[in-house]
Amino acid sequence: MEGSQAGGSTSSVELNAMGKPEWIQSTFFMRVCNRFTADKKESIFLYDHTEDPFCQCGKEKSRHEHQSDDPSEPWSVKTHTSESPTNAYGEIQFVGAAGWGQGQQKLRKYVRVDYETDPKTLMDLIQKQWNLDQPKLLISVTGGAKDFTLNSNLKDVFRKGLIEAARSTDAWIITGGSNSGVMKYVGEAVRDYAIAEGGSATTSIVAIGIATWGILDQQEALTRGKGSKLLSRPAIYRMDQQEQTGPVRLDPNHTHFILVDDGTTRKFVKEIKLRSDLEKQISEQKVTPESNEGLNIPTVCVVVGGGPNTIQTVNRAVGKGTPCLIIDQSGRAANILAYAFNNHRTYSESVRGEIKKRLLGEFKFSDSDLDKHQHWIEECIEKPNLINVYKLDAGSGVSTDLDRAILHALLKAKKGIRIDQLQLAMVWNRVDVAKSEIFTDDNHWKMGELNESVRYAIEHDLPRFLELFIENGVSIYDYLTEEELTVLYGKIKQTSLLSRLLKGIIEKKVGEYNVTLWMIGQIIQQLTMDTYKPLYLSNKKRFNQEYSLTAVSEKEVLHESDNSDHRGCSSRLFAILNHNSQKSEEQQSGTQTQFYPIRELFLYAILLNRREMARKLWERIGEPIAAALTASKMLKAMACKESDQDQKKSMMEHADIYEKLAIEVLKECYNQGEDRTNDMMKRKMPNWGQATCLDMAFKAKNKKFIAQSAIQNLLKEIWMGEISDENNYWKLWLYMFLPPMVAFFVRFRKNEHRKEFQQHAETANEHKLMVVRSDIEGGTPVTEAVGEHGDSDVNNRVGSLFLSVLQNLKLFYNAPIIKFRFNVLAYLAFLFLFSLIILTEFEEEPVRPKEWFLIAWVVSLCLEEFRQIAQGDINSPIDRIHHWISDFWNKVDLATLLLFGIGVTLRRIPGMIGPARIILALDLIGFYMRLLQSFSVSERLGPKLIMIKRMMEDLLFLGCILAVVLISYGITSQAIMFPNVTDPLSLFKGIFYKSFFQMYGVIFWDDIQPEECTLDSPCPEYSWMGILLLGIYIMLCNILLLNLLVAMVSDVFSKIEDNAVDLWRLQQYEVINEYSNRPAIPPPLVLISHIKSSVDFYRNICRRETRSKLDPSLTDERVKQLVLWERNNADKFITNQNYKSQHNMEERMKVTGDRVQKMSVMMEKQLGDSDRLSTIEHQMVRSNKAMEWIMKSLITNKLSSEEEPPDMEHIDSGSGGR
Repeated sequence: MEGSQAGGSTSSVELNAMGKPEWIQSTFFMRVCNRFTADKKESIFLYDHTEDPFCQCGKEKSRHEHQSDDPSEPWSVKTHTSESPTNAYGEIQFVGAAGWGQGQQKLRKYVRVDYETDPKTLMDLIQKQWNLDQPKLLISVTGGAKDFTLNSNLKDVFRKGLIEAARSTDAWIITGGSNSGVMKYVGEAVRDYAIAEGGSATTSIVAIGIATWGILDQQEALTRGKGSKLLSRPAIYRMDQQEQTGPVRLDPNHTHFILVDDGTTRKFVKEIKLRSDLEKQISEQKVTPESNEGLNIPTVCVVVGGGPNTIQTVNRAVGKGTPCLIIDQSGRAANILAYAFNNHRTYSESVRGEIKKRLLGEFKFSDSDLDKHQHWIEECIEKPNLINVYKLDAGSGVSTDLDRAILHALLKAKKGIRIDQLQLAMVWNRVDVAKSEIFTDDNHWKMGELNESVRYAIEHDLPRFLELFIENGVSIYDYLTEEELTVLYGKIKQTSLLSRLLKGIIEKKVGEYNVTLWMIGQIIQQLTMDTYKPLYLSNKKRFNQEYSLTAVSEKEVLHESDNSDHRGCSSRLFAILNHNSQKSEEQQSGTQTQFYPIRELFLYAILLNRREMARKLWERIGEPIAAALTASKMLKAMACKESDQDQKKSMMEHADIYEKLAIEVLKECYNQGEDRTNDMMKRKMPNWGQATCLDMAFKAKNKKFIAQSAIQNLLKEIWMGEISDENNYWKLWLYMFLPPMVAFFVRFRKNEHRKEFQQHAETANEHKLMVVRSDIEGGTPVTEAVGEHGDSDVNNRVGSLFLSVLQNLKLFYNAPIIKFRFNVLAYLAFLFLFSLIILTEFEEEPVRPKEWFLIAWVVSLCLEEFRQIAQGDINSPIDRIHHWISDFWNKVDLATLLLFGIGVTLRRIPGMIGPARIILALDLIGFYMRLLQSFSVSERLGPKLIMIKRMMEDLLFLGCILAVVLISYGITSQAIMFPNVTDPLSLFKGIFYKSFFQMYGVIFWDDIQPEECTLDSPCPEYSWMGILLLGIYIMLCNILLLNLLVAMVSDVFSKIEDNAVDLWRLQQYEVINEYSNRPAIPPPLVLISHIKSSVDFYRNICRRETRSKLDPSLTDERVKQLVLWERNNADKFITNQNYKSQHNMEERMKVTGDRVQKMSVMMEKQLGDSDRLSTIEHQMVRSNKAMEWIMKSLITNKLSSEEEPPDMEHIDSGSGGR
């Protein structure tokens, strides 16, 4: 059976079958020599006996089934071997290797295959059974197979660079797999990286060793015989075994092994052909599914040291178009190849002679072999684009990063095809290589040439490449159209949260739907709790297309928005109630919300939880505080919908990052200007869903942002209204009831501004007076008239700033703090009236005027709650109700109003006065509890209320434990002491009533040990048992559980004490916002305000004028100035942060390490390479062995001295003995 047939394609084999041993045995084969042909050379030189002579395959005669018919026939694999199912496969456990006792050594995969196995079959094994992902780069390491010593610095650079190149590009490393030579260095590099990374499977480097089976040590340990235990356990391969059964041991640090068998034993380099074919098969696969045609997995050959076969390997690689990186100073063949390439530009007879001299110096060549190898070298240097030399030399200016040299070799091989070069750099995610090799001064890109690369960078989350494109002239505004953004959303991974949310929307549609921006807008609105009005929901015709805005022109959009202003009042009322029309806030800034590519990409990155890309875009976005707060809100909402705990944690951490960014930019702005910061926080932003920064921070529960001094001062300013802080706090109580005093004794902030303006005007007048005098002296008295005219203008402007008495009264009584005080006083009066009626005048008589007045008061409270729901910012009425009911105090309001309605209804029913009194009395408790909300504005009492709330939540959980203990004790004690009681009331009293109060120390001793027993109160049975249970019960409840409750309360207090203030400030914002929008008149007179508000509401619908009281009226020019000012302050913060990050300890340590490495290289250059010391050491070892041999010979021939021979100092040859 031919190897090609045995190794046929397995595309028809099912994947689950491929994971079974039967599939491996039926697919892969080994070679067995079955016709003995004597090898006289082996028999003579290896052994002195001929009892079991050797075959030309390298095995003894006893291991053959047949003898060749013609002993003189030359041995051939085709004629003297046969195939049989492989008997060596599975997993290897290396024992005795470095790190195996500490758990660092993992099981390694291996398989023995025929030398003619189809490479496609091997790829099926590697990818489908060994589960290796397709590589983005193939690094083939070749060179010295025997142990040799590398320069210490070169060895460190080789390890570091090779691993970095493999790690950053998801590469496979292919070597000979033995524990010697360059393969050993590669294995040690893989081992050191695995130890440094903690042995994580997600960060392991793939190192595949392809070795010849016939030269391996411990072949029996790898072989699976019939009934072998290896079928269920890994093969044990010992690295600490002294005697070797073969010349080569496997390297324990490679991750996978392919052992090539051609039926021979002790024959080297039999794996070369299959290794070459496998590398070719790998290189013919596309590097990614999206890659251009012809852009396959790149392959690079790294040459370290080596012998004559290495020169041939490099020649074959260059002939196939594979770039080679020669490591200079690594010895032997690599040094010769490096010399030849370094002189290829001035190649002459002298250079040719030097190459020949070096070949003869390193290798014992015949004339024909010398010419052949020299010819191979000359063929290699004829293709300089495929040959690269890496030399560790601090003075040569060559970078010490070997990984960049490897990638440079690959890009150099594709010189002239810069798009392919760029795509490779992006596949490897090596922006440093792209900067140094591709985006150079001599490369100029046409407009639109990089669009596909930009899409790849965005789709595969390559933020540094996106930043590189922008820095090199790519315009995101030209690239990102609505159609392109739709395509990007359509390519998101199916496993992402956004994809699952989209499926929930698409499933509601009829028929098949593709992703549209309209759907994305719905998701954004869900994540912002309907407070964000996305651009994508502003025009369904425009954004509900697979490729949006191809037929709809700007004129149609503007025409549609113009027509919406001519609707009738009734249609607008219907639209507002259903919230399907755009409100007038969209026109507040003077411009409509537009499609801004940076903002849209930022939202794209946030929806996919891409940290680095979102951060890069945030640094370029306008209105960075609003962007950060929006991102924080969306990420927290996404975390609530995410089921994966790791993703949930990542999203919450990401949200905290943007809260911190918003805080830092806010601090920078506040330090530059308080007034501008206040306007910035209060204004509604069309580009961010018509929300204010304060609203977004509150919706996202960003308590740290709300707790900032800038926000607290702003909230204090809003809380005080136009009243100045300089007013005495207690005098304001007096002025509340004496309106005439308000106009004369209360200070307003506008009056303070007026004084500042007067001082400025006086300074201006003095300056103008000086100008007039100088002009008069100069003979130009005309300017005096101008000065007088200017003075009159100033006086008019100053006079216009004086507030009238009515304006002062209006500003005073519309201040939130005054509204709050009046509402508290009115509520206290309400509680007094309610308490008075329920205590003294609640009888079965006709309803008295006081009760009617109380009912009207409660109706006004109910209407106030309806007003809060109706004037909410949320679009959907159902969502408004949900948002309103989610507040704890609103739940209390709802309960008290419902109970009051029930009580009043029962009051009207004859004979139900008792139940009505009970319900209303209980309802009064709720109204009194509602008074606690007024304490939330107090800095001392507000945090305590939050603590009490948290403690009550923990008390509910402890109550469950207490209930179990209480019920179990109550039933047991009742059954033992008072059995067979059928009265439900007696049972309830015995089980629950007594048990509950006994927990607090009320023993009910008379029931347990009564003095007299009657029929009505019988004596308890087994009272001693009841006393015992009571003691245990009191010990558990009163001592253990109640003390546990005290400990829990103390623990909760200590935990939330620090956060309670921030939580209170967040709650305080809600109170301030509520009273800022409340009518100035408190209940019950608020009914008058509600009637007026209803009329104004209908009038505003017709005028389309609705605006929040917190929203300042700003001109378009002022808005542009604020946006630019905010962006400048954000840039200052980013610059300072980058400066600090560049000078932190980690960066300084890295720079110091690089400097130390360069200094060591320079010192080694001055003092000489360690190769000289290694050479001297090797010579000493050989001299020592020679001296030992001479002494043994003299002793054997009895020619030695009578004295004892001196002890020769033992020198361990280590790896340099060969």
